[in-house]
Amino acid sequence: MAAPLSTEGGPRTRTRRAILEAAMVVLAENGTASLADIASAAEVGRSTLHRYFPERSELLKAVALHVHELSNAAIAHAEPDCGPAIEALRRVVESQLDLGPIVPFVYAEPSLQADKELAAILDTGDEAIVAVLDRVATQGTAGPPCWPRLVFWALLNAGYEAANMGTPRVQVVDAIMASLTRGTITSD
Repeated sequence: MAAPLSTEGGPRTRTRRAILEAAMVVLAENGTASLADIASAAEVGRSTLHRYFPERSELLKAVALHVHELSNAAIAHAEPDCGPAIEALRRVVESQLDLGPIVPFVYAEPSLQADKELAAILDTGDEAIVAVLDRVATQGTAGPPCWPRLVFWALLNAGYEAANMGTPRVQVVDAIMASLTRGTITSD
């Protein structure tokens, strides 16, 4: 797994971060965007982008690892082990929704999923989400044990789309929570 990006650092670290952040925005809007489009959004030359990421596949992998790192940090920041389960679940939903539509891109991009080592890394880190879903579930779940996790991510994907269509964030979060607590798992 790649080393986490430093929150500080020199120009090289800042440039790399600018490229990754721009790539997240550009690729979320257009998964087939060119490297030139990403370089432009990062406000760097294409040759600079190529110094950091000689191949598109390297940039995509770096974006995936960066998104994974951001997701894990957001989960930790949401403190899923603290407080009532429903409130913890809502914080987790909000934290993941804030990452935006780059998440479904990362998990649906065939070239990223074809890299078995990368796919294995991307399939980790949401254990705290599963744990909070288990805390909310008091009477079991419908479907196989993996069902709440799969539904959580499917609902987030729907949430990204709804937000993209202009649905207010609070309504998106409320809809995800209602679906999770009334439609997927049973709560008090």
